[in-house]
Amino acid sequence: MKKYCLICTIITITLFLVSCGNTSKKPQLVQKENYDFNINTATQMIEEGEKIIKDISLKDTVSRESFNQFLTDMNDVYDGYEDVHWEYIFFNNKEIDDKHVKELHLNKNNFYPTSYHKDIEVVSAKVTNTYYQEKFFNHSLLTVREEYSGNDSKLKGWYREYLYEKNEDEKWIFYGFGGEMNLAEDGFVLIISLLNNFR
Repeated sequence: MKKYCLICTIITITLFLVSCGNTSKKPQLVQKENYDFNINTATQMIEEGEKIIKDISLKDTVSRESFNQFLTDMNDVYDGYEDVHWEYIFFNNKEIDDKHVKELHLNKNNFYPTSYHKDIEVVSAKVTNTYYQEKFFNHSLLTVREEYSGNDSKLKGWYREYLYEKNEDEKWIFYGFGGEMNLAEDGFVLIISLLNNFR
C-alpha cells in the first residue's frame, strides 16, 4: 500500500512539474508582417487629441469647469490612458488641487508640439501584425510618427509616436506614446511664440 502511495505521489509531482513547465513556455511566433497605413487617416486620428491641446495652449487661464472638461475630453480621445497626467503638463501644479482657485493658469514653460504647428508633421504610419500558433496571442500595432523638420536647434531631432492596438471589434484603440511627448524648460516660452503659427 505504501509503495502504491509513493508511486501516486511521484506521478502527481511529475504531472505538476510538467504542467508548470508548459505554462511558462513562450508563445511560438508564426509570422510577422508590416505594411503602410493610410497616412491621411492616421493624421486625422492624432489630430483629434492634438486639436484639444492646441486650443487649450492658446489660453492664459481657464475656469475650473473648462479645466475639468479638458481632462474629460482627453480621457475620451486617448481611451482612458492613465500613464500621462495631462493636468500637470499643461497647468500650474500648485493651483490644481486648491479648490479655492477658480481660474487656473496654463503652464507657459511647457511646449507640446502638434501637427498644427509649423514644421511638424506626420511622416509615417505603419501596422505590424504578429501571428502566433496560439491565436490568443495574435497582435496588431499601429505606429504613427510625427517629426519636426525645421531649423530650431532645441527641436532638432524631435519626434513623437502614437501607438494604437486593434481590439476585438477591429477598432484602433490608443495604447501609448513613444519618443518625446512634450518639452518643458524656461527657454521654450520663445519657441511657443515662434511656432504658434498654426496651419
